[in-house]
Amino acid sequence: MLELKNVHVHYGKIHALKGVSLEVREGEIVTIIGANGAGKSTTLKTISGLLRPTEGEIRYEGGPIHLVQPSDIVARGLCHTPEGRRIFPELTVHENLDMGAYLRKDKSGIEKDREHVYEMFPILAERREQHGGTLSGGEQQMLAIARSIMSKPRLLMLDEPSLGLAPIIVQQIFEVIARLNREEGLTILLVEQNASLALKTAHRGYVFETGTVLMSDEASSLAANEQVRAAYLGSD
Repeated sequence: MLELKNVHVHYGKIHALKGVSLEVREGEIVTIIGANGAGKSTTLKTISGLLRPTEGEIRYEGGPIHLVQPSDIVARGLCHTPEGRRIFPELTVHENLDMGAYLRKDKSGIEKDREHVYEMFPILAERREQHGGTLSGGEQQMLAIARSIMSKPRLLMLDEPSLGLAPIIVQQIFEVIARLNREEGLTILLVEQNASLALKTAHRGYVFETGTVLMSDEASSLAANEQVRAAYLGSD
């Protein structure tokens, strides 16, 4: 469904991605783990069109997207929930969800999907008339994911959904991630600092190191790998 081939990205003179190749198959949860500065968020920004590769190719559902505008990428069914949530603080929860659906014209479908995300995140239904900026960090993360779902994606990219959140909120969010994949068949590319939780949730994973893919495997195999355990899972 998604394929990166030898992708290089530069920030000025900084070589941020150095020949990254990876793939995401339809119906999978694929995770990218690695240390800060490994290129994980840069990869998602490049896929979503916020950054341009200086070399290489990105293909989505068979067609190249590395020169496509971000809004057109969303319209094709690939949505990015960025690190830091990036909700609209002056808009209500309801209005934030409407912004997620701004490319859609099917009013009845939008209404149905809004009620669906309220069912997945009941606290958002309670807060629907509240401004986004007044929500807690966990509620803002739920809203960011819900806003992405309102675009009706076929592939959802999530960047650090657990960052800075209490464990009970993290558990709720990852239960929703697993449900979206299991019950609705949503394909997910997940960047996550909590490597243990990411590998428990995902089918496959990639380990990034300084802008390169260090290794890739089934998630269960990566979780059992001694090198991965020592570096990312707190194992001796």
